[in-house]
Amino acid sequence: MSASTSRSAVDYDVLIVGYGPAGMVLSALLGRQGHRVAVIERYAGLYNLPRAATFDDDAMRLLQKLGIAEQVTAGTRVQRTYNWCNADGEILIGNEFSDFGRSGWPEFNMMFQPVLERELDALCRRTPGVEIIQGHVATGFRQTDDTVEIVAQPADELGRPQPGSAHRAQTFTARFAVGCDGGNSSVRSSLGIEMDDYGFQEPWLVCDFRLRHEVDLPMALQYGDPEQPTSIISIGPHHHRFSFMLNEAVPSPGDVDPEQVWHLVKRWITPDDAELIRVAPYTFRSTVAQEWRRGRFLLVGDAAHQMPPFLGQGMCSGFRDAHNLSWKLDLVLRGAGEELLETYTSERSPHVRAITEKAVELGRIQTIRDKQAARLRDAELLRRRDAGQRPEGFRFPGYGTGLLAGAAPHDRARGQLFPQAWVAPRPDSRRRFDDISGSGWVLVARDASALAGVDDLPAWRAAGGAVAVLGDPFDSRPTADTTVGDVDGAYQQWFDEHACTAVVVRPDWYVYGSATSADSLRTLTHSCLRDLHRPVGVAEPQV
Repeated sequence: MSASTSRSAVDYDVLIVGYGPAGMVLSALLGRQGHRVAVIERYAGLYNLPRAATFDDDAMRLLQKLGIAEQVTAGTRVQRTYNWCNADGEILIGNEFSDFGRSGWPEFNMMFQPVLERELDALCRRTPGVEIIQGHVATGFRQTDDTVEIVAQPADELGRPQPGSAHRAQTFTARFAVGCDGGNSSVRSSLGIEMDDYGFQEPWLVCDFRLRHEVDLPMALQYGDPEQPTSIISIGPHHHRFSFMLNEAVPSPGDVDPEQVWHLVKRWITPDDAELIRVAPYTFRSTVAQEWRRGRFLLVGDAAHQMPPFLGQGMCSGFRDAHNLSWKLDLVLRGAGEELLETYTSERSPHVRAITEKAVELGRIQTIRDKQAARLRDAELLRRRDAGQRPEGFRFPGYGTGLLAGAAPHDRARGQLFPQAWVAPRPDSRRRFDDISGSGWVLVARDASALAGVDDLPAWRAAGGAVAVLGDPFDSRPTADTTVGDVDGAYQQWFDEHACTAVVVRPDWYVYGSATSADSLRTLTHSCLRDLHRPVGVAEPQV
């Protein structure tokens, strides 16, 4: 499809404020879809220090879509366990993670964030249509019925407007603007959007080290010591993070004596083992924006939500935001109704709220400071462990409302994440499903017979949809764009569990709806084309 054309004279299709991981992902996705994007970033270069520490298989699946998954793995460690201990070192909860999660990658990856940001930055810079404007801070925001305007001034090394630089301010215009500018978002503040607070607000000291040699350290461990709750995690192959809960907030890194840090970590490492590269006082917060869209301005990532790190889902949630919003903005920029953007909030906000609530719950368990309460917690968790009760893994929610097929009793897959497993495009090879099915909408059938009598496949393909069938890769029937073998039987099992014969999967891998017969599949594809504001080209079915 060709790039969009604006209805009025604008510089860009989308302006993005903030060039962290979420802003980078959104920029790359929109640029790859053919849109003109400008990113306004207050700092002159990349941050180049670790902040986020982990990401999951969903995030890696998105990096796969962007073509940089293999490069990013150079700065990651796959982690298979995550233990929670008491003050005596007894394991209270032992979490285990798969090397091949539902999105086709390891479920728990420990990363050194600068490696990720370098790869995302290189991707954005080689993507046509993406312009990166660094060293400028956004200071003015305005919108009309069909445009947005953002004023940006040259910034100093701390990201503040340079004194006397107002006369050098530039005004940028676009169809839409997205705030990806972090927890202290200037976009959100300018819109006057309030935050809902989930009540978890605790001061911590985060200390990052570059290891000088191999050191025997816990790779992913939470110490529930009421005297000093502590988190120890690997952040990639050569770095480690120690985080300590504080009694009171520390105003700035300059108020932390490095000797104090070495005292805190002395039971694990010494200056002979590692170099202290970063000390950051943080207040872990739990807030979600009441609105994620105000007219032509939208919020993504930390600008829309902040959560405690106990699930490792802060950056991952920002990636999901960017992915969800990118294909909806693409549709609107190509002529779909702007009301489609309302589904961004209705889908992402409940999803993030559920994750935030779980992260708060885990945080409260780990950060108990009362010794008697900690003993009671330990006794209960040890009882469960000794009784063989495995911890319940947190199941990420699907979408219940939004751009989905109408709810139906038979549709168990609607709103759920469609998995990525190994498939065989030829009998002698295997690849991950997304590499075969493409990056857009796809109709997936468990066998060719599920497509019999579906009369709007030409309209589906004309709208950019693909068709994939599970079966013999030698059986290249004209109804399918791709026929692939189900290498491990994962898809047949998934179709069995959801009692369906075919699904329509959105560009962000969530299921628009599922069908149990050719008739219900016809209804489903008609519904989807109508929701996408595409002509169906045939008469509406009678249902």
